[in-house]
Amino acid sequence: MTNRTVLAHEFRSILHDRWQVGLLLLFALLSIYAVFQGSRYREALRETATAFETEHLANAAAWREQMVAIETGETRPEDDPWAGLAMNVAMPAVLFPGPLADFSQGVTDVHPFTARVALWRSVDRLFGNYQFQSPGETRAGPVDPGYVIVFLMPLLMIALSFGALAGDRDSGRLGLVLSYPISVREFVASKLVVRLGAVLLIAAASLIVGLFLGAGGLPDGQRLGRFALWSLAAVGYFAFWAGAIGWIVSLNRRGETTAMTMVGLWVLISLVSPAILAAAAQLTYPAPSQLAFLSLARQVSSEAHREQSSVMEGMLLEHPELSVDNYTLPEYIRESYLVTQTVDRRVEPVLEEFDLVQAQRRAFLGLVQYAAPAALALRAMNEIAGTDLERQVRFEREVRDYKSRIARAVEANVLAGERMSVAEMSRIPQWSFPEPGLGATARAVLAPVGALFLFGFGFAGRAAGRLARLETRLRETS
Repeated sequence: MTNRTVLAHEFRSILHDRWQVGLLLLFALLSIYAVFQGSRYREALRETATAFETEHLANAAAWREQMVAIETGETRPEDDPWAGLAMNVAMPAVLFPGPLADFSQGVTDVHPFTARVALWRSVDRLFGNYQFQSPGETRAGPVDPGYVIVFLMPLLMIALSFGALAGDRDSGRLGLVLSYPISVREFVASKLVVRLGAVLLIAAASLIVGLFLGAGGLPDGQRLGRFALWSLAAVGYFAFWAGAIGWIVSLNRRGETTAMTMVGLWVLISLVSPAILAAAAQLTYPAPSQLAFLSLARQVSSEAHREQSSVMEGMLLEHPELSVDNYTLPEYIRESYLVTQTVDRRVEPVLEEFDLVQAQRRAFLGLVQYAAPAALALRAMNEIAGTDLERQVRFEREVRDYKSRIARAVEANVLAGERMSVAEMSRIPQWSFPEPGLGATARAVLAPVGALFLFGFGFAGRAAGRLARLETRLRETS
């Protein structure tokens, strides 16, 4: 018996075992289903974001055309007194789905990705929801390739490999291995290579299908680079489980005990540890609830409306040239602007406090995530895919800053009650969201992905040592 003989025997055994073939086919179907679901989800996000941006840019263009018509004399100013009203500036801010959002949905289904940035709205109403307490990186989301890799793949690996050594041990055939020119370590390794290799092959094939399906054809360089990084993270998680399974197999326990030990490890790593870490982060860095924030925003808004007179007096003291007599538009427009700006200034420190708590929580999870390899892998995959919580928080922060930049650009026109000119409209800031480059993303996930490989190799080394000692004991007793 040689390594080649064991490999060939294991391959034939899998092909003739309906139970194992059925599991592999089921995994293949689930993997392809996850790929199609992920692609549909990303396309739906992209279509929604594109439609939102197109609609609001069209409205902004129509608004600009009104001013062009007035300046060219096609329309008399008195025929359209609201044209060019600075307070009516409204621009879209859109977070398009990440390059691999179809591979790992991350927090995209619980956070806003569009915002209508308008001066009539205070910062607490830019989005439909603020999700301050979402443990997005560690939750199990909808079915996508990331979910299949992190949660389902280890279960299949366990189901196929728990009997790699226990079957021969329970049947008493293990001692026969010593009569062949192959070590126990090589014998077990050959079995695991075939059984676990089948799982890796199916996963790789489904991911390649997803690479082209999500791109709608040939993927561009950005998607290819992200795919390579994401695949590396997936292989790292596979290596972790392959090493852990090999170590448990090397304990040389009965088949039932081996299976229960592996399943218990899966529950601990995939479910218990992430939940404990998320709870620990929330207890260590608690954030006020969304209800408390909305209550505070309403209170600040009510106070600002009650203080309208003092707000107006302060503005007129600072700008005596902007007297009410010189104001040609309804006074409530200027009052609304000043009240909204007051609410923004008073709510902003609260939002900054929430952002600080979230940053502290993410930093905490970044340190302790190595105790939960499932969370470690999922966070790395989300960051590579562009669906991580950090990107989402940065988007919401950029939207608030964008509103402030628009307000500064048009404030003089609002306070003076003057129309905006076409030239002034052209100076309104345009929305942009800087995405980190592939190199920056690779550096960010280098440590967690490297840790997965390190854990896997560590388990494999321990397994090799135990199997060598097992062989020594068998030879001594034979």
